[in-house]
Amino acid sequence: MKYFMMACLMGLGIGTGFARDEDFTAKIFNAEGPVECLKAGAGAWVAVAAPYMLNAGDQIKTGPAGKADIYIKYGAKVRLGPETTFMVNKVSPGGNTVQVMRGRMSAWIRKLANRKFSVRTPAAVCAVRGTVFGVEVDEAGETTWDLFSGSIDVSDNMGNMIGMLPNNRLKVTPAGGAAIPEALPAGVKPPSEPAKIKEEKAEIKAEKKMAKAQAREEAAAREKAEEQGRRPVQVVEPVAIVIPTQEVLESLEVSGSNP
Repeated sequence: MKYFMMACLMGLGIGTGFARDEDFTAKIFNAEGPVECLKAGAGAWVAVAAPYMLNAGDQIKTGPAGKADIYIKYGAKVRLGPETTFMVNKVSPGGNTVQVMRGRMSAWIRKLANRKFSVRTPAAVCAVRGTVFGVEVDEAGETTWDLFSGSIDVSDNMGNMIGMLPNNRLKVTPAGGAAIPEALPAGVKPPSEPAKIKEEKAEIKAEKKMAKAQAREEAAAREKAEEQGRRPVQVVEPVAIVIPTQEVLESLEVSGSNP
């Protein structure tokens, strides 16, 4: 099964657009107000407008009235609010990692088996699977997590891990660690998800095709196992070697005449 899945991923990359553009890592598909980017290895921030392609190591900064919607390869979509500094750390089929240094980010993470999404802040690291959540980091690094659906595990700088349930809020400070989760304040609603972009649609289409192929493979394996279970067991009878009586008598006579 492992080799089948690898073959599916490779095939989908060639035939469906799942990874057709090998250079695609992330994309700012909507930007409002001042939005700047510091490319990995560069020494200066530059103003950018959508659409704008990003790579691992790139940082994004929004101004007082700025906003940026970003799609990250392998099922992650985020929205940066005003005065937010954000970084794409790692993008891979097994998992993505981003960092929020300050400001606010809303995120919509598509749930997929064996795929992880992590968010780092000055106060905590959050592990996400199939989730809608928000995170806000103030100037002192205090981090507030708002969970609307799915589940997340938040690890603070003290080594504690807190599993959050939907409709809860958790505050974490760099020095003091995590507090006790509380219910979301009245009036705090889930963020509205931006419309899907072409790269996202291509990935979803490829994932559905891969799921169908996997289902067919598993069905064929079950059918083969059932067929083998129904097949009657053939019993092989031992073959007896019989020497005719006449040959035995002749042998005795010969042996008797030659003492």
